[in-house]
Amino acid sequence: MTNDDSTRIAIRGAKTWAIKDWNEIDFSQETGWVKAINIFEDRIRGRFIDVIDTFSCRNGAGFAVMALDCLLIETLQQFREGKAETPSGKSGKYFRRFLTQTSFNEHFNDDLADLFYDQIRCGILHQAEVKKSSKVQTGDDVQLISKDETDGLIINRRKFHKMMERVIQEYIDALRKNDPPDQTLRNNFRKKMDAICRIEEKKEEKS
Repeated sequence: MTNDDSTRIAIRGAKTWAIKDWNEIDFSQETGWVKAINIFEDRIRGRFIDVIDTFSCRNGAGFAVMALDCLLIETLQQFREGKAETPSGKSGKYFRRFLTQTSFNEHFNDDLADLFYDQIRCGILHQAEVKKSSKVQTGDDVQLISKDETDGLIINRRKFHKMMERVIQEYIDALRKNDPPDQTLRNNFRKKMDAICRIEEKKEEKS
């Protein structure tokens, strides 16, 4: 991404957001936060969720859906913690926190989260395949996550993605809450979006 204020940071439908739109936000006003959260929602839904919806029903789409969901897990945890990027060597911990500190905790404990990171996330993103005996499946009778007899994971990618959409909405709803707002959550969100818009880089260039 360049530092050009016209650079797109979000798009959804007919609406396009640019860096200048973020720079113009007055965060001292609640209307500013509403605009900021709308930009984030359009970014996540327009670039990822809406795209997944266009192909998720195709045969063989499971790995592609899981790869994008894993991408979303990491970036959403960065938003939750206010980090521009995942610190070196901390990806596994970020996945564990996300899967055990959001509504995913209905299905994951630390052990399952660590197995998911290793066998699903790292397998798909590094080798384009899941590790060991793990499988990505669909079907109403398949749980969101379970273990097989050799400690491989069985992931229902449709149920997993549905939960991902739920967690994203819960995060957006928490950001929008303003009576009172969760200031730590909002501040961390703003830090991540500032990083996406290269706000600190611009400040350093001017200093």
